[in-house]
Amino acid sequence: SKKTSASQKLAWKDSKCKAEGESERAYLAKLEKRQNYLKNPRFFPPNALHGGKSLVISQEKVEQTIARRKAEDNKGDTSFVPVFLANPPTVLFSDYEVGQVYEMTVELQNITSTCHHVRLIPPFTSAFAIGPGKFPGKGGMIAPGMTCQYTVQFIPEYLGDYEDCMLVETQVSEPLLIPIQARRPPPVLTLPRIIDCGSCLVGGVKVRMILCRNEGFSTGKFCIMPKKAWPPPNFRVIATVGFVIQDPFGIHPAVFELAPGQSTTVEVVFFPSFPEVSQQTYTIVCDNCQVNDVTVTGVGQLIALELLFVTGGESKPEPGEVTDVTAQHLIRFDPQNPHATEEKKLVIRNSTHIELPFYWQIIKPNLKPLIPEETADFMKLKYNRDTESAFFLNPEQGVLLPHADHEFILTYTPQELKNYHSVIQMVLRDIPESPCLVKEGMLQNIPECKLEDVIALEIEVKGSTEPFHLLLEPYAIIVPGENFIGVKVRKTFKMWNNSKSLIKYTWEKIIPCDIMEVEPHTGIIDVNKFCEFELAITGSKPGCISHNLQCKIEHCPEPVVLHVEAAFKGPLLCVDVPSLRLGLIKQGESVLRTFEIKNLCQLPAQWRMQESQVCLAERNEEVSPFTIQPSAGEIPPLGVCSVSVQFTSLLCQRLQTVLELEVENGEGSHLPVFVEVQTPQACLISSHLVFTEIYTGVPAKATSKIFNQTLLPAKYLWGKLIGSQAAFCSSAVSPASGTLGPNEEKEFCIELSANIVVSLK
Repeated sequence: SKKTSASQKLAWKDSKCKAEGESERAYLAKLEKRQNYLKNPRFFPPNALHGGKSLVISQEKVEQTIARRKAEDNKGDTSFVPVFLANPPTVLFSDYEVGQVYEMTVELQNITSTCHHVRLIPPFTSAFAIGPGKFPGKGGMIAPGMTCQYTVQFIPEYLGDYEDCMLVETQVSEPLLIPIQARRPPPVLTLPRIIDCGSCLVGGVKVRMILCRNEGFSTGKFCIMPKKAWPPPNFRVIATVGFVIQDPFGIHPAVFELAPGQSTTVEVVFFPSFPEVSQQTYTIVCDNCQVNDVTVTGVGQLIALELLFVTGGESKPEPGEVTDVTAQHLIRFDPQNPHATEEKKLVIRNSTHIELPFYWQIIKPNLKPLIPEETADFMKLKYNRDTESAFFLNPEQGVLLPHADHEFILTYTPQELKNYHSVIQMVLRDIPESPCLVKEGMLQNIPECKLEDVIALEIEVKGSTEPFHLLLEPYAIIVPGENFIGVKVRKTFKMWNNSKSLIKYTWEKIIPCDIMEVEPHTGIIDVNKFCEFELAITGSKPGCISHNLQCKIEHCPEPVVLHVEAAFKGPLLCVDVPSLRLGLIKQGESVLRTFEIKNLCQLPAQWRMQESQVCLAERNEEVSPFTIQPSAGEIPPLGVCSVSVQFTSLLCQRLQTVLELEVENGEGSHLPVFVEVQTPQACLISSHLVFTEIYTGVPAKATSKIFNQTLLPAKYLWGKLIGSQAAFCSSAVSPASGTLGPNEEKEFCIELSANIVVSLK
């Protein structure tokens, strides 16, 4: 070692002969005398008891050194005082490449108060070399506080770490050791020591991409090889362009280089050929001589699916029942009504640790031969899709998660009255074919993976259908008696659902003539339950009605029919007089009569009254002489309406007519009317009055009678004489005016005076 060599040199000095030693001591004393000078009384060496302040070493370090020296003096040890201070204290090369030359300068400073010579012993490593020193003056003497410089050369032969030292010797102290180091920061990869590829189907290829990043502070070149190939005779032999294959694994790239912070993708491929756990070890070699091992593991597996649970359990074929050839399970549904739905839950377990994409398909069954001796040829089986199947699965497709249980809903929804028989198959997507066996170590490349869809599970399903069973209680509704129109008649009935599934019903409404409706109008009746309904019938016209009220059942081809019969009557009005006798009236006068119309029912009645059109046509009249007020209206239930009839006629006549009372949605009636129209009319019992003798200027009297020919009172008034001789006569009638009662006869007196003698006429 270096300390041993230094001790050998000291022993060599002691072994010199005394003569030579004395001559040399004299020579050294002479040299020391030349360099000796008076010391500054204010300056003391750092190791002195009352030393002064050093211009190079900090006061804290000086105090620590003094304390250490005192402790050593107390123990009897010889104190060590450094002569030179190295800058830098350690020579360090941190960034280098092979074949390049790197240099670093080391300064040695004399920190004592006297001049000293220095001797430098170079390092032993061939990668390091020391150049000639540079001194402040001639002769190699270094004055206090002055420095000399040496150049350290470094020529790396590889990118590993180097460590050496050089010795600085002086004649008054122990050698000063200056460490020389070459430490290049190693590249640090984020590649894990164990790469788990997980599970893969036998014959398949699983690729795992790993991001590898250099988190170190230097660039590194890396080479990946099988562990059994380390150490290689030549790196060029093992540095392949493709994958580094160790069955059943492959890694790519085999060689790559990463700068600090740079990353690359390492592709790890797993291609198992057997259902087993596989493991291989790869060695990663860096150009800085670092060697690390990476273990790659994986598990090869076969497809393994298991039907764990079925609602209601699985069924077993009955004796003589025809079943599918390849189906592994049988599920039977209870009989259902058309378009009804029954669900069963299936639980399927993926026993592998691999995600398995799947989809369901429904096919027609391949039936087993009925004859026991016959066998089915499985190679000739054909799978035909069942487009009329009543079975559905949810979800229809997806991914089976690794080693997990998955729930599926199997739905049976028949559409027709028949038996259904299908086979549902779970088909796995992109399943690799079984690989061809190759001897270990013979694989040169990753084997080709051929993918196909594989039927992994077959379940046979059967189901039957039956019609709906519904019952009405009662099946017909007959309303007794007569009911008023417009008044709702309510009857209750029930409908039982004896079917296998709930039903959705909708009752029809009959509106155009009569209103028939059922409440609730629409709804749902559960299995073996009933619903109570209320039938509301409202007649719109008097008479009997008979209808078949239909109830439509969803998905049922024929409706349920409820027979309904009822009789209705309209409003009933009554006039309080049997006839209307207006009596005798005078021509041109009017007569007014009032009567009442009564509503005898609980319904409001719309009515209208007018003279019969037939009677008007018989008289050849268009306008009726009767004025009816009001002529129409509505009478509330059990109400009364007062009606006035005014008759005005300009003709003398005996009138017999009819007033018609029309009732909306009810029976009308007729009111006879009698009236006689006359004008006053009187006549003289004698139309001639003869005076036998009459004298001039002497009034002559005569009497006569007047008769009222009608039942009307008649007013009369005598006028003046008329005729050609009226100017020669004068007359007076007593009474000159009056009123004749009906059919009254009255006597009157006439006085006639003549002023001329002549025959008067």
